[in-house]
Amino acid sequence: MSNIESQENELLSLQSIFEEKEFSVDGMEPPSGRIVAEVRLPDGFFVTATKGEQSDISQEEVFHVENLPPINLFFEFPPTYPLATCPAFLISCNWLSVQQISLLCKQLEYLWEMSRDVVLYIWMQFLQDDALDFLNIKQCLDISQLLKFKMKDNLIHRETNNVIPSISGGNGAFDSRAINELSDGKLLIQILKDYDEYKKEVIFQTSIQECNVCLLQKKGSDFLRFKPCKHYFCNDCVKEYFEALIKDGSVTNLKCLQGECGSELDGSSVKNLVKPDLYERYDRLLLSTTLESMSDITYCPRQDCQCACIIDTCGRMGTCPACAFVFCPFCKMTYHGVAPCNFKSEQRKRIFDEYTHGDSSTKTSMEKRYGKRAIKALVEDTLSESWKASNSQNCPHCRATIEKNEGCNKMTCFKCGSFFCWLCMKVLRSSNPYKHYSDPTSECYNLLFPADYMDNEFEDVEPGEFLDGYEIVQL
Repeated sequence: MSNIESQENELLSLQSIFEEKEFSVDGMEPPSGRIVAEVRLPDGFFVTATKGEQSDISQEEVFHVENLPPINLFFEFPPTYPLATCPAFLISCNWLSVQQISLLCKQLEYLWEMSRDVVLYIWMQFLQDDALDFLNIKQCLDISQLLKFKMKDNLIHRETNNVIPSISGGNGAFDSRAINELSDGKLLIQILKDYDEYKKEVIFQTSIQECNVCLLQKKGSDFLRFKPCKHYFCNDCVKEYFEALIKDGSVTNLKCLQGECGSELDGSSVKNLVKPDLYERYDRLLLSTTLESMSDITYCPRQDCQCACIIDTCGRMGTCPACAFVFCPFCKMTYHGVAPCNFKSEQRKRIFDEYTHGDSSTKTSMEKRYGKRAIKALVEDTLSESWKASNSQNCPHCRATIEKNEGCNKMTCFKCGSFFCWLCMKVLRSSNPYKHYSDPTSECYNLLFPADYMDNEFEDVEPGEFLDGYEIVQL
């Protein structure tokens, strides 16, 4: 059989064995094409990158993969193939070093030398099944050295090698047919992770799966997988379940069907799954629910508007984007600046009691109605006023609020400077305010200090500490 006939028969045979994504012919003058070899990995295979001089990472990376990007073999038949010469070829792989790829090139030449016959199928099998063992890669692929790989390194290597298939590998340190397509080594870790996830999804989509709800077996493309949990159920079961939830208005419960799993489905997947009218309802209800859950969102108080409005960062003013009404989100009246809301004391007390004694749903509802910041301000103001009522009194001269936290009962107003008695709230003579407490006819006679003041003065003193500073003599 002539070389030409052998070449044609080999190409026809390989096209009948492999899918086009694995083996493709680019042309026949001369015959050329591409082999995409998916390397078969052992169970438990992982990739590692160690921190050190050979890598450019801050910490060690170790991750398991079930798939690696394919090894690409580009070939071209010379007229003397297969009897006199092997095919011209080059190998491209981004997770092997140029040195490792060079070893593969030499091995492909050796495999042809052993048979001197059509060899593409043998090469394909070798790259898929034996390449890792040949390179002494067992359960772990160490890519530490490749992480330092830069585009300039690739260009320097390519200046001395061919970019088209060649019969000879040259006489350089590396085989001229060995190509690493990596542009930047820092990207390799993410490239490997992304490809592994992509390949797993392809395998899932093209294989038969069983739904855990209806227990029917269907093709993977008829299933929906949730992220990040990766639980999967057939589209029909998920669609029926989600449409029922949307009809009931439970748009925040479109989650994974697996027990207590909380993985949610994104909006685009929901749109592709349910009927158009139900998706419109879902989108509308989800927007409304989201706005209601935001503490800085309220609705315009005008009955004929009711547009969603954003409350300013201080929580004291809302502006309607539709009608431009500026209002107080607390009392829903026209904005009144820092002046307090014109609530009657009974209204403030009712709101305070309802909020502080309400359950979680009541608090959420009131925060939405009045605004979270506004309700917080009311509670704080009410508590402050209550505390002041219990712990302070008004100056009898100017009515300023005065707090007494310690000391004698003779008080001095910080505002007007008047002296007054904390017990009877009488204004004292400025010339001798203490006479009020030394006059036997006064109702506050001998009450300058509270009865327990002298006892409290030493309550925090350690035993015997009051003796510090005294000279102790023997009696």
